[in-house]
Amino acid sequence: MGGPTTPIEIMSDAVVLLGKAPFTTIEDASEFAVSVQMFYNLLVSSELAKNIWKFSMKIEQLSQVAAFDPDFAYYNVAYDLPADFLAMVRVYPDVPYQIFGRRIYCSSQGKLQIQYTHDVPVTYWSAPFKEYMVYALAAKLAPSVCENAQLTQIMMIERDRARANAMYTDSQNSPTVPIQSNPWREIRYNGGVGWWGSPFGGINGWG
Repeated sequence: MGGPTTPIEIMSDAVVLLGKAPFTTIEDASEFAVSVQMFYNLLVSSELAKNIWKFSMKIEQLSQVAAFDPDFAYYNVAYDLPADFLAMVRVYPDVPYQIFGRRIYCSSQGKLQIQYTHDVPVTYWSAPFKEYMVYALAAKLAPSVCENAQLTQIMMIERDRARANAMYTDSQNSPTVPIQSNPWREIRYNGGVGWWGSPFGGINGWG
């Protein structure tokens, strides 16, 4: 895929948009680059967690926690979440669950697989998503780095444009499936919303 291939390149491209000199290592750019890196890490983790990007999804079978009963509501087993877990997409089989800390509580024993989003290297990002992250980081840094309201506004506009383009491109990785049954569940799996008003709705809702 084209564009930047490392976090440093994403960060460097973002500061160049703000009129600053590019850099190739954090050490070479001193405190400024360290601050940029802090914003970058938070921005990327947040974006990958709050939106379902196809390139960041992963499927894994979980290990049940031995000799542990949550003793909460009707949950009687728990599974450890993967170390790279950011946000849940769905569980299989389709059972009620709740996430507490780094564990998922269920009421059904046996094999449990999950589809979830995780932090992935820049090399796995789509080109439009790379562009989005460059502009998103520039927009986040602009108020404190350049102190130019007009440039900040431009970065925000470009960020929103790049995000829309990235989301459109990412959506092409899933075929269009006609809604035939259980529409709320299917919409949720394709990046929509959970069951409104349900205690199991949203990102920690029914799988």
